[in-house]
Amino acid sequence: MPAIQNVERRGAVYYWRRTLRFQDGKSLTLRISLRTTDQSVARRMACAMTTKSETLRMTLNDGGRTATLTIDQKADIFRKAMSEMRDQLDRNHVEYQRTDPDDATYLIEGLVGIYETMLREFAIHGLPPKAGSRAHVEERFADLTEDQRESILGMFEMKPNYREHMSAKAAKEVDRVGALPADDAVAIARKVMFEGGLAAAMEFRRRMRDPMALWANVDLVPRQAAPPLAMVAAEPVAKEPWASMTPVQAAERYVVDQPKILGDAQRKARWTDKTRSQFVTSVRLLEKSYGARPLWRLTQEDVLRLNAHFSRLPKSHHKSSRHDPLSLEEICLEAAREVEEGKLLPERVGLGVSTTNRHFLFLKDLVAWFQRHVPPMAEILWKDVIYEDDRDARQQREAYTEDEGREMFLLPIWTGSLSLSRRLSEGSQIWHDAGYWVVLIAWYTGLRREEICQLGLADVLIEHGIWHFKVHEGGGGRIKTRASKRDVPMAGELVRLGLPDYVQALRAAGEMQLFPELRTESGKQGYGDVFYKNWWEKIAARLPFVEKGQALHSFRHMVTTELKDQHVFLEDRADLVGHAIPGETAGRYSKQARLIRLKEAVDQIPVVTDHLIAMPITLLPAEQRAPRKARRANSRRIGP
Repeated sequence: MPAIQNVERRGAVYYWRRTLRFQDGKSLTLRISLRTTDQSVARRMACAMTTKSETLRMTLNDGGRTATLTIDQKADIFRKAMSEMRDQLDRNHVEYQRTDPDDATYLIEGLVGIYETMLREFAIHGLPPKAGSRAHVEERFADLTEDQRESILGMFEMKPNYREHMSAKAAKEVDRVGALPADDAVAIARKVMFEGGLAAAMEFRRRMRDPMALWANVDLVPRQAAPPLAMVAAEPVAKEPWASMTPVQAAERYVVDQPKILGDAQRKARWTDKTRSQFVTSVRLLEKSYGARPLWRLTQEDVLRLNAHFSRLPKSHHKSSRHDPLSLEEICLEAAREVEEGKLLPERVGLGVSTTNRHFLFLKDLVAWFQRHVPPMAEILWKDVIYEDDRDARQQREAYTEDEGREMFLLPIWTGSLSLSRRLSEGSQIWHDAGYWVVLIAWYTGLRREEICQLGLADVLIEHGIWHFKVHEGGGGRIKTRASKRDVPMAGELVRLGLPDYVQALRAAGEMQLFPELRTESGKQGYGDVFYKNWWEKIAARLPFVEKGQALHSFRHMVTTELKDQHVFLEDRADLVGHAIPGETAGRYSKQARLIRLKEAVDQIPVVTDHLIAMPITLLPAEQRAPRKARRANSRRIGP
């Protein structure tokens, strides 16, 4: 292939070299390793470097230098920092091999762990004035062993002015890449230096597992230089601030630039807190697979790599903070080892179709928005990684049967518990709370889990002698669709068991919510999620017929199936469970069924609790109806 202008190759690696000549007769020769052995990659990088160098020449001819760091300048600083850390770790490793060969691996892994923790801390939280003090090390590196913390203190003792040293070194880097030594530029350079060192430490850890990892993509066969080539067009380069935005930074900007996502005092938010959390999770997973590189450089290959990680990730990924500092590849390798050692079941590895589709749909929206600002982005074929779910929707969740319902309501929480803290142990005491009522309401109404759990007392009404629930978005709750807004009558069995009396007792106690104990102080967790974790998981564990994928949503399938068998009209069934009805006649021109008609429908749901005795209402103690704290050590929680 023809040679590349301003590029030479030494060994297998390409270098870019150019001499800039200025109006005053002076010259400046730039020579930078492109750190690649791929000629096509080198050509693209060289074109961009040549374009940038011309901009630099013109800027210096005008007597000025840029006062901020461009993405190329950051990359230059990053590469140098990474190279220096690589060399340092290599020197440390061979020194351990020479002086203490039996423990060389143990020692270098410990040192790499220290560097990873330190550099990640400094890259994320900065370098405080008290950095290196015992108080700082004990506070910020509490997860390390005592020996590792002492090693960090020893490092700082060897460099007592570490903060000043790093700032001075960052200032030199800023000067080296041709930017003005403004405070922000120096601070950014220092951060990039920490990130480069961190990347080298993480790379070294991978090399410990696979010593050939560094050389896998290096062409070790020397080649003859190709004949010269005429000037080629430069690769389009994104402009700031978009040029340096990582996926997470772009996501933050995306949310700010989309007002309807957050809403305001007059307009409701398009996304719930849960949706925003899922979006952030998707973007962070991309960044942990792709790296903290500019989003505009994302390619199809990067998306396919993320998809491969999804197929190897354990389903429990990031449930523990232990996964936070690890890359997706490291988490995948850890899961593979645990499967081999019998610590993890093979079926617990790999994300499901619905989960990966959700991640990719979020990323597709983010990239489509980002491409409006950065046209040179590569085309991403999302259809290659978003799978169509060809399962029959009616078979995805099995409905509970009448016999299963009877077995369910034989559990002690409904027939008699041992004590308040042992609700699923047999006894004679009954407490009326979410644990008692939510499953009953789900069985006899077909309401969704969140619809039940977020009900306020003002949403439980009696009209023309019919007790009913008003499902709407008031009181801070949300509904799934517009068709979800509806009135749902109580079945006669709920009235017999004392649900209206429970509502009156809560009102007399000054409560506002039907299940106040499901609130959290932070407000970040949905009422239904709290119920699922604190109650349903324990209840389901005692029911052998509950299969994977069955939860409270399967009550809705039971209700619609039973009412269909009772020949209840489709329109009435849809109004009851909050489904939109397709078509002009049934959908647009038909109004919701009257309450009395829906009452007749819910009373046809099989009664599976006729063995239960309606007991006097016993509320939870007031302090246990208070919002739950986010994290409370050694707390005693009401439950099984």
